Amino acid sequence: MNLLELRGVRKRFGGLQAVRDVTLEVRRGTITSLIGPNGAGKTTLFNLITGIYRPDVGSIRFQGEELVGLRPHQVVQRGIARTFQTVRLFTNLTCLENVLAGQHCRSQAGLWASILRTGRQRAEEARVREVAQACLELVGLEAAAHELAASLPYGDRKRLEIARALATQPTLLILDEPAGGLNESESHALMELILQIRASGVTVLLIEHDMRVVMGISDEVAVLDQGRIIARGTPSDVQNAPQVIEAYLGRPGEEALI
Repeated sequence: MNLLELRGVRKRFGGLQAVRDVTLEVRRGTITSLIGPNGAGKTTLFNLITGIYRPDVGSIRFQGEELVGLRPHQVVQRGIARTFQTVRLFTNLTCLENVLAGQHCRSQAGLWASILRTGRQRAEEARVREVAQACLELVGLEAAAHELAASLPYGDRKRLEIARALATQPTLLILDEPAGGLNESESHALMELILQIRASGVTVLLIEHDMRVVMGISDEVAVLDQGRIIARGTPSDVQNAPQVIEAYLGRPGEEALI
């Protein structure tokens, strides 16, 4: 069953057609990777799904509901969370506080309930902290809960951003180059974490340049080149597709794209 469906999605920036008639499905309970040369339109497509950009043409449906026209916080409330290619944390807050921030969209207690410390507000606060602690534990940062995010090494910052995204309690987690800047050991640990996330019931869609990660964990791979989907299928199918090899390496006599 498809969780996310894109139909005929286009996006232009001035004279640049960044996304061209993209049709893509993400099945519930899977890990789907979106790969392609630099500048292919991958992050633009993520920004369209999450409401940062609005498509010029096309439909983006999540669990049967149209997302086009929703603002980013409304998309999060529907059950889609994301991380960014460049880590975006509150570096002057602790790890726990960063993850608690991710629970904001699920909190219901209002201003007066918080001021008066009502029983409902206290119960919600306890629940929010419990969820945040569970997210830190899942990514292996429970021992660093009260450390400042600024003090974490780069790999742990990446994991903390994933924990914060998970705190929104998503149905679909979108990861933008989560292995970027990681060493081999960290990349392997990331693969195990993403598999754990899928096992917990969260569907995963990711952009990734590290082919070891893509080929090691993906159920399906879609290849974007010059704004178009040029191939999709299992990792082995895509890896051996002539049009994919050409997109990455160029035709004989041409300069490679990446």
